[in-house]
Amino acid sequence: MTTQTIPLAPEAPATTTGPVPKKRRLLAVAVISGALTVLLSALMPLAPVTINDPTVNWPADASAPRSSMLALSAYRPFEMDVRFGCETVRTAQAAGGVVFATVMPADPARGLVVKAENGRLLVSGVATLDEPVPPGNCAYGIRGDRDGLSILRDGTEIGRSATMPDVHVLATSITSLSTPDLSARIRVDDQFSTSPAPLKIVLMVVLALSAATAFACLVLLDRRVHREPGRFRLRLSPVDLVVPAIMVLWVFLAPMSDDDGYYSAMAKNVPFEGYVGNYYQILNQGFTPFSWFYYFLAKWQVFGFAPVVLRIPALLFGLVTWFAARRYVSGKFSGVVLGAAFLAWWLPLDMGVRPEGVVTMCGMLTLLAVTVAVERQRLALLGAAVGVAGIGFFAHPTGFTTLAPLLAGLPFAWKLLTKDAGRRTIMARTLAVLSPGAVAMIMAFSDGTLRDFLYAQEIFKRMAGSETWYTEFVRWMFLLNQGDAMANYAKRAPVLVCVVALVWFVVLVTAARARRVDVPPRLALAGWSTMFAFFLLWFTPSKWTHHFGSLAGIGSVFIALMLLSAVPLVRELTSDRRVPVPVLLGGVVSVVAMLGLAGHGANKWPYSWHLGLPFAGEPPHLSVLKFDKPYWWLLLIAIVAFVLHRRGKGSYAPVIAIPVVIVMFFAANITYLVGGFAVATARTLHTWSPWAASVQDPLAERCVAADAIEVATPRALTPLRDRWFAIQIDQIATVVTGKPTPVTYEYATSNAEVLSTGVLTDNVDSTLRRTLVLPPAPKGATQVRLTGEGEFTAPAAQKYVPLREFLPREAAVGVAWQFAFLFPCQRQPRVQDGVIEPISYAVQWGDTQWLGLSDATWQPVRGALFGDVLSSQEVTALPARLRDFPGAYPIQVYQTKPRYEAGQYTITHDRQTRMGWEGVR
Repeated sequence: MTTQTIPLAPEAPATTTGPVPKKRRLLAVAVISGALTVLLSALMPLAPVTINDPTVNWPADASAPRSSMLALSAYRPFEMDVRFGCETVRTAQAAGGVVFATVMPADPARGLVVKAENGRLLVSGVATLDEPVPPGNCAYGIRGDRDGLSILRDGTEIGRSATMPDVHVLATSITSLSTPDLSARIRVDDQFSTSPAPLKIVLMVVLALSAATAFACLVLLDRRVHREPGRFRLRLSPVDLVVPAIMVLWVFLAPMSDDDGYYSAMAKNVPFEGYVGNYYQILNQGFTPFSWFYYFLAKWQVFGFAPVVLRIPALLFGLVTWFAARRYVSGKFSGVVLGAAFLAWWLPLDMGVRPEGVVTMCGMLTLLAVTVAVERQRLALLGAAVGVAGIGFFAHPTGFTTLAPLLAGLPFAWKLLTKDAGRRTIMARTLAVLSPGAVAMIMAFSDGTLRDFLYAQEIFKRMAGSETWYTEFVRWMFLLNQGDAMANYAKRAPVLVCVVALVWFVVLVTAARARRVDVPPRLALAGWSTMFAFFLLWFTPSKWTHHFGSLAGIGSVFIALMLLSAVPLVRELTSDRRVPVPVLLGGVVSVVAMLGLAGHGANKWPYSWHLGLPFAGEPPHLSVLKFDKPYWWLLLIAIVAFVLHRRGKGSYAPVIAIPVVIVMFFAANITYLVGGFAVATARTLHTWSPWAASVQDPLAERCVAADAIEVATPRALTPLRDRWFAIQIDQIATVVTGKPTPVTYEYATSNAEVLSTGVLTDNVDSTLRRTLVLPPAPKGATQVRLTGEGEFTAPAAQKYVPLREFLPREAAVGVAWQFAFLFPCQRQPRVQDGVIEPISYAVQWGDTQWLGLSDATWQPVRGALFGDVLSSQEVTALPARLRDFPGAYPIQVYQTKPRYEAGQYTITHDRQTRMGWEGVR
């Protein structure tokens, strides 16, 4: 690697002082504590935890069983034991036929339904059986575990299935029993809910102490070598006030990031379930070891759920990243150049509740710590770099990128570790430098295990599938997909400029090595770190473009240093002679093409209504000046080069013009981005928008989107003769269900003279109760009538009320992950003890009533949070609209009614202590 030949700083004279025996004792302590730290860190994933093991016992009253809702987040239980006698079967036949069911009896496919019919016992679903019920007394049993399901009569197996059933309800037709022998024992799969066992707590304490001891040894070893004291002066320039001010402003103006709703909902459920789960889908599988950030977010939510409040951590991470970057980059114009590059990267990608903000902070701090460690020859700083990188590594799979500075700085770090040292000293230093990584291991596995990680990956790959390194092209396809919000101009700009900069960085470093020219050390380390960071992104299991936010610190520092150092480096490489024309043309063409490609991204933001936003959905432009036209950037380079030439820059004017224009490009993107949402805010202050609401109501006392959305509630019309109904001034609608059978409507005068007629249908075949709105009544009409062969309700007036008033404050509301971030007042359904709380309402993202329920979070095959709702609840779609914005927006509101009561059972809690490689038994 080229950086191996580039010293970061001239070696300062070092003198070792102090008695040799003391140094030997210090090295011995470093070896012992460091080795203990490494060993205990490796044992953390294997250490024992206590696992929650809940069991549902049904019915609550054995003599008066009541059907109950019981949706398991894992869908299938660990074990089940159902028992009933022949007399109970005969009682069920007389009461309606259902002896026992884990799903709605009409749809047994993935569950288990036991029925009594014509003196026979019928089992359907994952197991099948059809046999006559013996006369007299007998005992049936259905017992299942991970090995399968058995149906028994008087202890003899009469049926078997290799599959356990899904459990969404516990249902029966029976309401009373003279002989209470109907019972079900459901052992719930809640194995991701763990807490550290006493032995693991002791291990963590010892691990923390040994790591602290090893790190203290590093500090003492550093003190034994006298060097010139480092000079650090905090000099604030105007840019150090402007950049944070823009970041603070962005807290209020920013649109949602891709998963603000998803990740905030995950964190919101942590206090109830006790672990970080996927929540919305994939059987609520755990996130070990990438979970500490969500625990932090769950704690932060005690301050409130308003978008502004939830963005404050991202702001703090960003400010730390900015000042660390300022410490790394110095020189004339460095503040302006770095500020432009940093804001262009951080603003569109890191303002939200996703973990990329903390990853980019850790990556930047790691780069700074490695650099200063080598420059100042400080082992403690190298250890701190390992610790910070580890914390970022376990924040999210994109945390892999925090290892990039360690990889890039490895040759220099190794020289520091081996300088003037024998084998024993090298071992002591190495172990002690690795010891701060123990902090990350404690954060990653404090209440999680290796088994949690492996089992979660098994579930995820089975149900959702995961990308791998050789599908990295998918991320770049998303980035360049013109119709996708993941490819907007602001996200493209820093990433594509960085790619071009990396290409020219390799060219310059190669030329410098050939000509024995020194590359600025910090540029070299930042460049290789950025390249390694892009490489490490290949190994993430998903390929979304928001992951580029993890590189905002390292990447913006590299871009800034490249823009600041490229011209001096080129001058040195060419010995102040004219730059070769092919090289100059290559630089101009590559930059101009990439700026045009970046500017072609649309002004489009994830799951946003773009209220008030100028030129929403279009590539950025100002009149005829379009960002995606390369000739405008070429013209700008020519103008800047001409001005520079007139100011005496000579033949280097075109070379200098390139970084100047890139900075101007970043400034234009920042202005268009922040200015666009500032205009959108001003335009909607008298109405509503998420950004206007954040400015006017930062604590969300008016409930953000719920204050702006209106939902239509039905009001009965006065019935007249012959199925006619008197018309009111409100719009009129009917509710249909089942097959898409047309409904004919007629408007008539008071004497039944028909003025207009038409047909309503939505071409949807579903149990969903869909609301179809009739066209406005013609002038003179006073009554309306509906006719047809399908299932539909009498016409009703639609009265619009604010969603904030319509939704009861304490009701469980299933809000779509796409915009759950904008509904802080709605209580989301809780997942606790592996059981999903039934919802009473839902607010979903979709262009039609049916599409609002087509998201993955409603699909049983995805192990979804709402996967049972359409089959076990009566769901009615209600028309919804944005109050001040006429037109169609992807908002759907539903009212749900469970088929059975909730909680007609008892739960007992057991705890199992298992080693980190073991599951529940």
